[in-house]
Amino acid sequence: MMKRIAQAWGFAAILLLPNYIDLTSSAGDARMRFPSPLTKIALAHLADLVIVAVIFAGLTACLRRLPVWPKIRWTLMALLPVALFLRNLNVFPFDIPNSVIITLSLLWPAILILLILKTPRIALLLRNSGSSLLTGFAIFALVVTWQLVQVTLWRPGPQSYAAAIPAQPPSKPRLVWIIFDELAYKPVFEMRDPSLSLPNFDRLRNESTLFTDMTPIAYRTTRVIPSLQLGRAVTDVEYTADNRYLVQTENNPQWHAFDANASLFGMAEQHGLTTSIVGWYIAYCPVFAGTATDCYWSNNDAQDRGPTMLSASLAENAWIPLRIMAEQAVWPGRAWADQAEWNAEGHIASVQDLSQRALDTISTSQADVIYLHLPTPHPPAFWDRRSKKFAVGGSYLDSLDYSDRLLGKILDLLEAQPRWAATTLIVQGDHSWRTQMWRPLPGWSAEDERISQGGQWDSRPVLLIHSAGQKSAATITKTTSVMHVHDAVANFVRLAATVADRTDFH
Repeated sequence: MMKRIAQAWGFAAILLLPNYIDLTSSAGDARMRFPSPLTKIALAHLADLVIVAVIFAGLTACLRRLPVWPKIRWTLMALLPVALFLRNLNVFPFDIPNSVIITLSLLWPAILILLILKTPRIALLLRNSGSSLLTGFAIFALVVTWQLVQVTLWRPGPQSYAAAIPAQPPSKPRLVWIIFDELAYKPVFEMRDPSLSLPNFDRLRNESTLFTDMTPIAYRTTRVIPSLQLGRAVTDVEYTADNRYLVQTENNPQWHAFDANASLFGMAEQHGLTTSIVGWYIAYCPVFAGTATDCYWSNNDAQDRGPTMLSASLAENAWIPLRIMAEQAVWPGRAWADQAEWNAEGHIASVQDLSQRALDTISTSQADVIYLHLPTPHPPAFWDRRSKKFAVGGSYLDSLDYSDRLLGKILDLLEAQPRWAATTLIVQGDHSWRTQMWRPLPGWSAEDERISQGGQWDSRPVLLIHSAGQKSAATITKTTSVMHVHDAVANFVRLAATVADRTDFH
């Protein structure tokens, strides 16, 4: 009896591994991305483990009573390893070519059939070994169950905090630094689709310096943001269960604490400047507590591989992953569409929340440095540019249309403020549109396929810098690293502090 339970538990843990791996991995990726407790999501995964284990144990118990059980057992031995291998393809830390996947999937059943026909004794030994191996997976299941229990106890750092900032005179220098996540240069400025109008990016471009050949720092936001803050390339990050933000850098490959005091926000604080942050995806407020003057961060997106969502109920978070997994086996197209819709709904919530927070901050904050990290035009698509409404099933062009509209609202607010003449505005992408990453995933549209020319990737993100008082366009064609933004912000901080030293603003 205990052996059967162990086998069922081990099978459930391996089958469901793609759903919960982000919660149990040492990198703490889910902790880094969510400002709320993950208790509900962890409990949903634990419930799924129980459900799958019970179904597996019950089904195999029924099959064992059938006269044809010996043949069924051989069939299961041929198919289950292949099914578990295919199910866990996105868990591997490297890409496996399709030719290798097909070869391995066909090779194992072929070897087993050959052993059954030619050397039945070896086949029997292999079958018994497989049964023991499945039982041994219970140890793995025990470990991940304990990890999920630990996740239910994790509590994040602050989602927001604020301090009063007195009104500032119009002449005091101010920096507004906006990161539109995944804002790509090519579709915005170089090869804009005829169906897309971006009047506000053009409006800003006419009074800014445009960099046409930016080279990225990193492929992922989690590396780009800390690299920009520190001024050196961050190669890996980890967010621990006790909310410590650890990094590895090119010049220090050992894990060490991210030093907020050495960041650009820390530099601003040390020079007497105030900072307002509105951020997405990175745990901004816990990391910069005591450094930034006020802060808000959020993320309502679905878990990357769950698929679960903080805004969903416990029942939904338990049911949706099982439903999509079942659909993947019998109706892949339906599973693809359901997952795309689920992901888009979560991203819509993130965009709505942070867009409003950004506009509120631009309207009311008196900070010397305003930093906005916005989840647009980052996929999945969330907007319909024809109806001008949030919607599932759009494309990167739709997301660019929304980004342009949001930028227009921000510009309208800034230009109406007395401090606009003293404002430096940086608008950038942290990285380009990662067509190679999104093309194989749910949510990729026919329009995405067309405008990317079959998923071709151009690595250049957007960078526009409007210097205070700038009235005409300028262009930098020289190849420039995105790290240039760190230097530009650092130069602003030093200049603003020098001006503040010469002038009594209080």
